[in-house]
Amino acid sequence: MLLFGNFGCEVTAELYAMKANQSTLRWLHFALFGLALWFFGNLYEEVILMPNWLAAPIDVLRVHSRYTTVVVQYHYYVPVTQLAVIALIVMCFTNSPAWQLAQSDLRRAAIWGSLGIALTAWIVLSLNLDLFIGELKLSEAEAHRKGLIWMIGNAVRLFCVGKSFGHTFRVRDRVRFAELVR
Repeated sequence: MLLFGNFGCEVTAELYAMKANQSTLRWLHFALFGLALWFFGNLYEEVILMPNWLAAPIDVLRVHSRYTTVVVQYHYYVPVTQLAVIALIVMCFTNSPAWQLAQSDLRRAAIWGSLGIALTAWIVLSLNLDLFIGELKLSEAEAHRKGLIWMIGNAVRLFCVGKSFGHTFRVRDRVRFAELVR
């Protein structure tokens, strides 16, 4: 038995490992939630919003701007998605069960998620600021061109987030299986 500094409680190494697995699983589930929120939110935008936008970019952008005056999706959507990737990155640099059991998949999940964040930063800074933030000052042709660029960038972002989600799922399954085998 090992003695840990929790008020003199004796904890076996097995119980300590089980608690570490449970904690890691909670972080992995948080990451999966954030990645799923990100993926399906962007999938909705790609499939539903973009065809309407490309048909009449100025009209759709004005309506969208009026529609989102009270609640803007970025306020609840953005922090969770980036924190999910940060959780994956932190697990890469700790001695977590996820790192011990699935280094390759965890590393890939963090890399694909980081690429998704980098692409998101580019999309927001080069496209969204002109299209969604503040007064719309673009011509119809420019709005259409930026919409096409946004759609292609979003498709690449969906690929990155989907890859990160898949690798995170594999890591979660390995950690979960290791807990069941104990």
